[in-house]
Parts: sequence; structure tokens; C-alpha cells
Amino acid sequence: MSSALDLTAALPAAHAAIDLAVEHVLSHPPRNIRYKGDRNPVSEVDETVEHLVRQRLSARGHAEIGFVGEETGAVGNPDTYWVLDPIDGTINHQHANPLCAIALGLVHHDQPVLGVTALPFLGHRYWAAHGQGAYRDGDPISASTTDVLNKALVGFSDYGSGADEGLRDVLCAAVDRELTARAQGLRRYGSSALDLVWVADGTLDACVLLGNHTWDTAAGSVIAREAGALVLDADGSPHSTRSRCAIAMTPGLRDEVLPFLRVLRGSRFWPDQNEPDGFDHRTAAPRTEVLA
Repeated sequence: MSSALDLTAALPAAHAAIDLAVEHVLSHPPRNIRYKGDRNPVSEVDETVEHLVRQRLSARGHAEIGFVGEETGAVGNPDTYWVLDPIDGTINHQHANPLCAIALGLVHHDQPVLGVTALPFLGHRYWAAHGQGAYRDGDPISASTTDVLNKALVGFSDYGSGADEGLRDVLCAAVDRELTARAQGLRRYGSSALDLVWVADGTLDACVLLGNHTWDTAAGSVIAREAGALVLDADGSPHSTRSRCAIAMTPGLRDEVLPFLRVLRGSRFWPDQNEPDGFDHRTAAPRTEVLA
């Protein structure tokens, strides 16, 4: 599936699905907000976008490719599948903050190989396929050349939510302190997909994302890598769908950023401790509650 011919055929299908998603997001405000846990919202827009994208990709004759959606779970081929975050940054979207993204990736044998990410309220679209470069609105993009941390603007993940929020809060705080003291600036935008494409086009020099899922990072990791950024796990190994962290940066920052992540050793965010973040772990849709 990772051949140039197959990816060339898959890219127009991804763009067509994203076209539908962007149109819906721009024309429908978030309604019927529900919560997955205490602070993780999902709206009718998230669910409708996921349905539209899934149906569009099925209609394009890609029956041999599975599908994983954040809201509805997984179906089909577990080795090669589309993976979608219908609104990455739902809290931002809920509050009319434009910093949110629609992220559609294609995964083959645990490796993201194609990605399309739209920033609907900013009017930009990013895409890449393995070996074919990275683009924003049709123009080639590349990561920055910043090679010292005190000149770098760094995106950082949100703190914890869900069952492991206490641990994640502690670890995020430790990494946050180190980066805040040493980077030129640290930013929390609330969308991992946005962080990754901003590393790809040089808006950010790095991003450090802890505890993300494949739907958060698959599309953006391909785009950032094809733009010349390193996309790594916390220990410096290559990022994959098994990774619990996504560390993207211009190559010159590697040796300064990675040492701050050693605090993750022994936790579920360190690669040696990871269970596979694979297809089988996402066969059921997350449980949701209606906010009264």
C-alpha cells in the first residue's frame, strides 16, 4: 500500500473526503455537546464529519482499506486503514476558537504513509504522502532551520484528562518547566494536528505531544516528516502508531529536546512500557455522556 502508485491514487480520495468535512464544519456550529469523561467533549459536528468521511472513502472503492474514527471505532483491514480525527481541538471549536483541525491519515503496517490536515477556520490545507514532499495549499513547505532551543518556538500538549490524568499532569509539568526555562517560547494551542503541521511549515520549530492517539498524530506526522522535520518517540526512536508520544522538531533541536523527556522512563508514555496502539484496541466507540 505504501507504493507511490497506490499513494498517488489514495491522495485524491483523501482530499475529496476532506472537502466534505470542511464544508460541513464551516456551515454547522457545534451542537448537542456530550462528554467522554469529565472534560473531553464531542459534538454533533464531530460525529457527522466522521460519518461523511467514512462514507465518502467507502464510496470511492477502497474496500481493501480499513477505517478508524475517534468517535466510532474501527472496521475492516487492521494492517492498512484510514484514521480520522474529525475535529482535533473540539474544546477550541466549542468556544469558537479557530485553532482546530480535521486530520485524515493513512496507516500501513503501523506506519502513517499519507496525511491530509485541514485548518478550516484559518483557510489552510496541508498534505503529504511518503516520498512525495509536503504541501500547504499546493505550495511546497519545509521545516525551519532553527538549531538552538533558546531561539525556538515550541508547541506543547495539553495536560491530562481521563483515567491517567494525574500521572500525565505530573509528567507534563516536569517537561513544561524544562522547556519553559530554555525555549524562546512555549505554546499550548489545544490541537496536536495543528501543532504538527505548524512544525512542517516552520510556524513552530518543535512540538512535544504526550499521550496522544493515532488519530491525533497520523496525518501530521507524515506531513512534518516529509517537510524535513524529525518525528520521534520519547526515546528518540521513529514515531509510529505504537508511540504514546509524538516529538516533532527541526533536526538541529534533537539533542537539546530529547533529554527533557527522560522523566517519562518507567511510565506508560515511554516506548518500553507501551502496549501497541493498534487497530484492535479501537474496535469500540468511546462511551459518552450527555451534558444536562
